[in-house]
Amino acid sequence: MLNVEGKVRLSASDLVGHLNCHYLTRLDLAVADGELDKPSIWDPVLEVLVERGALHERGYVEHLKLNGFEVESVEGSFIDASTVRQTIDAMRAGARIISQGALQSGQWSGRADILRRVERPSELGAWSYEVIDTKLARETKGNTVLQICLYSDLVSAAQNLTPEFAYVVTPASNYGPQEFRFADYAAYYRRVRRSLERAVTTGFEEESYPEPKPHCEICRWRAHCDAKWREDDHPSLVAGISKSQIGELAKHGITTTAELADLPLPFPWKPDRGALPSYERVREQARLQVQGRADGKVIYEKLSPTPGLGLSRLPPLSNGDVFLDLEGDPFVDEGGLEFLFGYAFKDDGTDSYTRHWALSRPEEKGGFERFIDFVTTRLGTYPDLHIYHFAPYEPAALKRLMGRYATREVSWTECFGPVCSSICTQSCAMESVPA
Repeated sequence: MLNVEGKVRLSASDLVGHLNCHYLTRLDLAVADGELDKPSIWDPVLEVLVERGALHERGYVEHLKLNGFEVESVEGSFIDASTVRQTIDAMRAGARIISQGALQSGQWSGRADILRRVERPSELGAWSYEVIDTKLARETKGNTVLQICLYSDLVSAAQNLTPEFAYVVTPASNYGPQEFRFADYAAYYRRVRRSLERAVTTGFEEESYPEPKPHCEICRWRAHCDAKWREDDHPSLVAGISKSQIGELAKHGITTTAELADLPLPFPWKPDRGALPSYERVREQARLQVQGRADGKVIYEKLSPTPGLGLSRLPPLSNGDVFLDLEGDPFVDEGGLEFLFGYAFKDDGTDSYTRHWALSRPEEKGGFERFIDFVTTRLGTYPDLHIYHFAPYEPAALKRLMGRYATREVSWTECFGPVCSSICTQSCAMESVPA
């Protein structure tokens, strides 16, 4: 979002930001108006994702070239009169592929990864263009659909013809584009676009607040919002509380962590949504956190064991039990890479730990095979062993590796059948550690 000669210029990132959080739009507008300084953050994870996104885009461009397409690239990293002119000139000349095309219409602008010529007449001539966007995410979600709709709208203004389709190229697709019909999403796109335009032109219809959202993890304003939550003692600071619980508490005038901590037990009212015990748990959590703030240390209390709940659901211990953890990177090559196999166990009564690092496909395959062989052998000595893991990721990853390399299928069927409930309905010994 930029203020150019008193007029706010908007982009695809502004549209996506507005979809995820109206408070984000408010802050960006304050920066554009000179009321706030733009935050400066450095996040190594985001930097890596940006780098990999650029590699994915370059890989697709090279794929197009290898398939005989001539690619005309629009130089420069900004959207200005020069880059827009380069793009329009290339479109009028009928270029087969235009990389990083700069587009502008009214207060909106954007740089599309790829503009591909299609033989559909437009104001340009006997051809027109459709948008292809490269994305790292393996599932195309609303954010991406909004972006390609905006780019398609900008292309429509340039060629006086609305593109029929837009496309997304994701990893693990062998560069095969996913097709999206613009008309199917146009109403949704126009609604979000109009909402953003109204916000920057006439202001917000209602006061916005930085409610915690998944987008916070990648938002440049997250430090600002975190400071505000702490200043306001917002209930979202309570560990384990849900958005619906925060809303239910607000209806009863409970709007801070301290107020929740002071709420008497038993509850003076019955919640309209959710079970009463869940509210009692977050109330107790708030009490501990408020007490910890006052004492300047982390406070915890031991819960009494409850049959059938929590750790009480775990089976009896076995001397052969194995504690497994896999670490994977979903953006390595096509399909990701499980780069660390780590498991702890008892070896003749002594605590032991084994790890296998995998920085290549052969090493990944080897790490998988060694773990399966280890468990297969161990089951012969300890037929009652259990494999503990933190979440469903480990069983899913092991099945994925078995399918990827077509190895150890017999071992899995014969030995892991009674071990993993996600594969069969027999008595399960592969347990997820309760949260």
